[in-house]
Amino acid sequence: MNLIGYILFSVIYWLWSAAFFQIFQKPLFAISNRKSATASIGLATTAAVYRKGFRSDAIIASYLVAVPLIAGLVHTLSPGFRLEWILTPYNILVSLAIGLVVISDSILYGFWNSKIDASVFEYLRHPKGAFASVSGWYVAAGLLAAVAVGCCFWIGAEAVVRYGWPTMFEANTHWWICLAAPVLFLLMVGICFLIIRGLGIRPNNPSIVYFHSDNFFNHWALNPAYNLVYSLSARDDYAGQFRFMPSDECDRLVSRLFPKEGKSESHLLTRRPDILVIVWESFGAEFCEPLGGRSGVTPNFNRLCEEGLFFTRCRASSFRTDRALPAIFCGLPGQPTATIVRHTRKLPCLPALARDLRENGYLTMAVHGGDLAIMHKSDFYLSAGNSTLIAQRDFPGNPDHGKWGVHDLPVFERVADEAARLTGSGQKWMISVQSLSSHEPFNVPYDRLHDPADNSMAYTDHALGRMVERLKASGVWDNLLMVVVADHGLNRSDTPSQRDVYSHIPLLFAGGAVGRPERIDSIMSQTDIASTLLGQLGLPHSHYPFSRDVLADTYTSPFSLHTYNNGFLFTDPSGLTDYDNVRQSAVNGTADPDRELKGKAILQSLYNYIANLDNERKNQ
Repeated sequence: MNLIGYILFSVIYWLWSAAFFQIFQKPLFAISNRKSATASIGLATTAAVYRKGFRSDAIIASYLVAVPLIAGLVHTLSPGFRLEWILTPYNILVSLAIGLVVISDSILYGFWNSKIDASVFEYLRHPKGAFASVSGWYVAAGLLAAVAVGCCFWIGAEAVVRYGWPTMFEANTHWWICLAAPVLFLLMVGICFLIIRGLGIRPNNPSIVYFHSDNFFNHWALNPAYNLVYSLSARDDYAGQFRFMPSDECDRLVSRLFPKEGKSESHLLTRRPDILVIVWESFGAEFCEPLGGRSGVTPNFNRLCEEGLFFTRCRASSFRTDRALPAIFCGLPGQPTATIVRHTRKLPCLPALARDLRENGYLTMAVHGGDLAIMHKSDFYLSAGNSTLIAQRDFPGNPDHGKWGVHDLPVFERVADEAARLTGSGQKWMISVQSLSSHEPFNVPYDRLHDPADNSMAYTDHALGRMVERLKASGVWDNLLMVVVADHGLNRSDTPSQRDVYSHIPLLFAGGAVGRPERIDSIMSQTDIASTLLGQLGLPHSHYPFSRDVLADTYTSPFSLHTYNNGFLFTDPSGLTDYDNVRQSAVNGTADPDRELKGKAILQSLYNYIANLDNERKNQ
């Protein structure tokens, strides 16, 4: 083939690889698992499945075309080399692998309610146990189906190899082809790389196809081979880590640190309210004047602190948003060497505030002006029990965009609209909002303060003030509990002396449902929000193993734990200890053996808990 033939061959092979999953895999998955859908399967939803799912199909096609691209280059430069010599055995191997992945995914989904991923290899290490619950005929039928599906892919791929370019484009030996063909190869490889990685700020992940509150439709859209390949890079970073002490000693320490629910000593809510949770990007204590921060940065928030329950000694669970969201909404401490949001099959096993409230009659919604595919946010919010997601795509044509998405003012305006609509319908609701404008590089459509970070915080505060005015004017405020908490502080330099600064964050309960203003000076962690809130609502929270009701009579050992990259900061009334797990020594504060032991026990218990979440799913 010449250069035009090379291009046609490569494009057609790529198109067949992507089209195969649209033509064969998606209908097969839907037919096999249609009973898993809780919403109706209509024409519009099906079209959205195919449209959204094509992104993951295109990524797998870009992987699969790699060997054909190389073989085509060799054939173009050396016409005596026949494509079949390499691509026929390649197609056989790929076809068998695709057949097994497609059929395994379709069959196992009915048992797991999640897409096939790297955990399947753990089962294959012990095949007797893996197939103990099914008959030999069932396994044989599955293997035959995998071969049949693989044959469908092989027939198309072989047709492309043998007839994938017109005969008019047979090879010639012009000297310039030897120069142009490698350039063309690199260009096509670059295009495939962009398809695999994506053009966003963060690389693609399976969340790029998510669009529906019913996870069945998201899983229907998601290419199983892509989910499997991606999960291989997201290995389980929990099993066997942080084994500091015998298990019984660890359990004894942790049980004292995290008492089960007790009796609330202060009932500070006047009724069962609607709930608005605002996660404020990077809003550390340095920006909050009531906590000793700079004056005049957030005047609206400062005024609200005088009206509500202001928790003055709250500490962020970790240093990044992907750790903060599970801490706030699931009571799960941040992990110093991993992030649970990458392990999406574990997320449904976590307790979650939105899920608990939904089971008690609340409508649940998550709002974020950015791309929910970044850091698996759509996976997290849906797994946590949110029925509706509103994201950047739901603000078409909005001019107030920054690097990370739609700025906070229009997002908060949308939240006020949704709150008024839901309140008018008589439906109890919980809305979770994640801000983004105060994220670096701090470019906001606002100009009040000279320092960019201060000005971005002032902009979000301005948006907050505008929203509160609307909520009060509409009457929504009267029966509202608004929780405002930072995801973490602004990490200007990850040094031991700075961690104590940026881990200190504001936490505020405000709104008409708050009976009286009060300052609460108990040391606490971000992870305690869920149990404290549920305790005030009179709802159980003992299923949150790392969350405490700080207003209950059982809260007798106040402390906070903040984790950073392979280390932790443990604070209690006697002081703080910053312990580096790599150095195995304290690097800031007091090298207190008791605080070190408690921090180690929490990490050991935490990693063991997360490692066993998959087992919890199997037993459900």
